[in-house]
Amino acid sequence: MQLPYSHNYINTGEAIKEADLVEFRLLYEGELKPSGGSNTRPSEKHEIRRAFHPQLRRLWLTNKNIKRFAERIGRGVYGAEIRDSGIQNPTHLSKEESINKAFAHIGNNWNRSGYQCVPLVTQEQVLRCSLDILLLRPEEDKYIFTQGDIDGQVKTLFDALRIPKNFDEAGQTTPGPDESPFFCLLEDDRLISEVRVIADHLLLLPHAKSVTANDAFAVITVKLNQKEFDAFTDYITA
Repeated sequence: MQLPYSHNYINTGEAIKEADLVEFRLLYEGELKPSGGSNTRPSEKHEIRRAFHPQLRRLWLTNKNIKRFAERIGRGVYGAEIRDSGIQNPTHLSKEESINKAFAHIGNNWNRSGYQCVPLVTQEQVLRCSLDILLLRPEEDKYIFTQGDIDGQVKTLFDALRIPKNFDEAGQTTPGPDESPFFCLLEDDRLISEVRVIADHLLLLPHAKSVTANDAFAVITVKLNQKEFDAFTDYITA
């Protein structure tokens, strides 16, 4: 296979206008084994999911569009609580309190096997999400037959970007001390509208002294339609 290798895996034809983008990058370095058929690798996928979790949490707290979106969710939830309880003189929520209330609300809605998941892209929000993946992996002949194909490795990444559906998909583990709530990119990988993958040769992982067949370094560029963050959705207060 000629490197760099480039391939479009999904293309719905629904282009996202550059002016409307929320764009960010997720990084992964480590072992990346292919999955497919009966070889689903739930434990390996959940370890990768755990690597994305702190990056996505920081995204919610630092990206101005997503942070504002969380604040609006929190204020909407608080407003519903006030209406339901009949509080006469409600206190004013700070931005931090609004965001924390949003996380708690989303986490309760997406509780899966003890993980209070906070997905960014959900069916209710109808966010269009495209991915550009730069996948670096060793390509020497001695590794080709032991590392698996690129399609299988991309499948592993797809599944690691979505919330776990059950205890098995969570690697039969419970949340760690810093994993409540637990941040994921997607409710379901079917919400990805387009994927482009470039695979190239990995020389060595950072801080590593040698390379193994399943080593990989992935840079995942995520693009969302910014306009969707301007619509306050009904589901957040349901």
